[in-house]
Amino acid sequence: MVSSLNGIFRPASDNPATPDKAQPLRAQKPAAAPSTPPAPQKRATPPTAAAEEKPKVRTRKERSDKKKDMKFPVTPEQREELRKRASELRIADRRPEIKYETISNTEILKQALEHYSIFPERYPPLVYKDTGQYMHAELLLPNYTEIEVLARKLNLSIRKTVYRLIMNYIYRGDVDIHAYRKSQQQPSERI
Repeated sequence: MVSSLNGIFRPASDNPATPDKAQPLRAQKPAAAPSTPPAPQKRATPPTAAAEEKPKVRTRKERSDKKKDMKFPVTPEQREELRKRASELRIADRRPEIKYETISNTEILKQALEHYSIFPERYPPLVYKDTGQYMHAELLLPNYTEIEVLARKLNLSIRKTVYRLIMNYIYRGDVDIHAYRKSQQQPSERI
């Protein structure tokens, strides 16, 4: 092992494999200078752009079942209505450890999104007021992208779009989509 700077810069032929254990390291005499001057050390050339290529960073694909959390403001009356719907779901399921309010809001939002695609006239603009009290809905990524597209189309934020869908769905009521689709198919079958 080399213990001094001289040992590091000395050519390998002059370095003894192991220092003499009888003499302490400080007492060793430096080796005589060789008759020929040592070859100049080559400096490393600066790396070129091709050599500097960084390894490709692998971007992970987002999970297909990942949920996006969205919150929307509610008044006390709206909160009461949404909690009533969640309690109906809780009674049907009977599992107290689950967040039924979020699950119920998510189902309402999914249904409202589906209804909006068929009946956009049933979802007029609403007065949006940030009350400071929020409820949540968690949509899967495909549904979330639908909300983003709808928000761009309506020129609203995602939160305002979610608010508009849920509140119109609650106050305007449910529409039987299946009956509507059947009525749309029957006239074409008669021809």
